[in-house]
Amino acid sequence: MLQRKRCIVLPPRALIPRRILAIPKLTLVVLMSLGPAACFAAGHGGGSGPPGKGRGPVLPTLPDGTPVEPATDRAETTESAEVLDGGTSDWEVDVVGGSVDQIGDLRAGSLELVHAEVRRGIGDGFELGARAESWNHVVVEQGALRQSAPESGYGPTTITLRRRVGAGGDSAPAACAGFRVRLPGMASGPDTHVVEAGAFLPVSLPLGKQTRLAAMVEGDVVPDALDSGRHLEAVSSLELNREFGSRLSARCEAVGVWYSETGRPWAGTVNAGVSVDPLSHLGLTLGASGGLTGGASDLGWFGRLSVHP
Repeated sequence: MLQRKRCIVLPPRALIPRRILAIPKLTLVVLMSLGPAACFAAGHGGGSGPPGKGRGPVLPTLPDGTPVEPATDRAETTESAEVLDGGTSDWEVDVVGGSVDQIGDLRAGSLELVHAEVRRGIGDGFELGARAESWNHVVVEQGALRQSAPESGYGPTTITLRRRVGAGGDSAPAACAGFRVRLPGMASGPDTHVVEAGAFLPVSLPLGKQTRLAAMVEGDVVPDALDSGRHLEAVSSLELNREFGSRLSARCEAVGVWYSETGRPWAGTVNAGVSVDPLSHLGLTLGASGGLTGGASDLGWFGRLSVHP
């Protein structure tokens, strides 16, 4: 869940976060027809918008007034505890994805195209993976004047190394330890512009043949607001996953995030989604999320359309 943190400036001095997450293109159109165009995160850095309409700032601010946004990954935070055996491979391509969100007087929508991931078991319980984000597009609007700022560009590449800790099975927990590095993409794009790194430890426990309970702790080193420095970010999550046959599954996930950045409180969110394979090798995921950070509520929708083996 390494992401987020860059801000762009809109007149009059309104700061809006760059990073917003994913949804299928068709679904994005449908969701936008049902409600506001979206918003992920916002702050008030001395601009013209009201700071939270009586409940404090829309988001927590640093001592210098710089707004900061939540860093929870709506689509899914909990990493898989499974590690591929040596010599085996897996892959997935998110053909199109995006999200729509709303908080305060900001609305935002994102569209992400062709995000590809490849995993390879390299033996002795190790697995190496890489994920490339080919293209990201974000549009943010603020206030009654609908001041907007679109951004596009190729995104970062994430390299991940995992080590199996527990083999798991039908009745035994599975666990692994992982480390990843996120390399920045296009300098003018909507995502991270500096190298980020983190480590994670997921554990998965079977609750019967088709239900699993998973938990994860994670620590990341990420940029401060406006990339003025770096700080530690700690993540914990709990996820319940249920399969209904070979082509349908559902999950519910609770995520908490703690920041060592000065003046920034704990953030929390709950994500729920359904994944279905309408055709062989074609997957569709749809879901909703709700969160609370610094006294501000934040609701959204997410999803993706993918191909897989």
